[in-house]
Amino acid sequence: MSKLRIGIVGTGGRGVNAFGMTFVKDHADTTEIIALADPNLVRAEAAMKMLGITADLHDNAEDLITRSDVDAVIIASVDCCHEAQVCLALEHDKHVYIEKPLATTVEGCLRILEASISAGKVLSMGFNLRHNIVIHRLKQLVDEGCFGDIFSIQAIEHYNGGRTYHSRWNRLKKFTGGLFIHKGSHDFDVINYLMGDVRPARVACFANVFSLKPDRLPFATRPGEDPGPNCTVCPYQRECPDAYLYESPLFNEKTAEVDGYYKNQCMYLSEKDTHDQGIAIVEYENGATASHSEYFATPVSNRRYLVEGTKGHGEADFQANSIRCLPRWSEDRIDYNLKPPQGGHGGSDPDIIQTFLDCIATGTRPRASAVDGTWSVAVAVAAEKARAENRVVELSEFFDPDCELLR
Repeated sequence: MSKLRIGIVGTGGRGVNAFGMTFVKDHADTTEIIALADPNLVRAEAAMKMLGITADLHDNAEDLITRSDVDAVIIASVDCCHEAQVCLALEHDKHVYIEKPLATTVEGCLRILEASISAGKVLSMGFNLRHNIVIHRLKQLVDEGCFGDIFSIQAIEHYNGGRTYHSRWNRLKKFTGGLFIHKGSHDFDVINYLMGDVRPARVACFANVFSLKPDRLPFATRPGEDPGPNCTVCPYQRECPDAYLYESPLFNEKTAEVDGYYKNQCMYLSEKDTHDQGIAIVEYENGATASHSEYFATPVSNRRYLVEGTKGHGEADFQANSIRCLPRWSEDRIDYNLKPPQGGHGGSDPDIIQTFLDCIATGTRPRASAVDGTWSVAVAVAAEKARAENRVVELSEFFDPDCELLR
């Protein structure tokens, strides 16, 4: 059989280190990366060398996506590009793996849903948490009735590395729609996944930039010596505990000469309209509740999920790779200590690619589909809107929850 011909759109860290490397190392016998696309051809060429392949390079996604010899497209571009690129790929009969979020608007997600139904191709969402061993086992326990009927879920993320979002393109809503869309869409999906068939109905939200702002610089400045604009040239890089210095073939002075992009704009002084801490509260159709809180100015990196049900309580901890179940009418404690597989995101990244290829080969439904991506974005968009307008936002403001597309 001939190899599946792959095109990768976006040659940043995810496109190259997570997905490109997985194809090259684990699936070279069945797949071949034949094209890479990135507006920065210096970066694309560096990506090709890192992967150790020979591929055609394109400075725009459209030329790659419309090629007749590309069978499947990996879309790892900036969030605001997803809608147009996914729809174009589906219109040209490509299988698609799309990094989260599906789109930055609910309207964009619905457009993708319609295109996916017409195309009849595999569209797999990049929700790596669904492939994480902790969430996989927690979902099994929920489905087995270990906790009874779920009436509340808390998702809590502390992310030390998240502070660097405020040094990169992620800090601006024009690219992401907001960090609850770019980052929180992971956790909103996990909550929806664990809740099962019941759908979210309304959202409230509180969030702001509390720590990463000019008056909280973590060092004293000297007269006549201004900090910034990025860590590479900042005269305070030695004093600053948050200095973000990196060496990468994909992001360096040569790539910056092409597009002016640096990954280390001062996280305190940079222009930003996203939050560095916040909480979103969700009510579901059946009265169940959920919350997701995310903290990017913290020394801790961990995700925890607390599950409350009519028969018991559950605690899932990513750092410990563990789950604890406490039955409601018993003093028993049931602990699961899980060993994650090898690979990025606790083994999730390789499993995402394997699942994508399996779906193409067998025609089965992906673990996370465009429908799942739409519900996640809908909650995230509602959270951003609730924050901006200081009110509770109904998901029915965006679409009819009973719409056939969303089933």
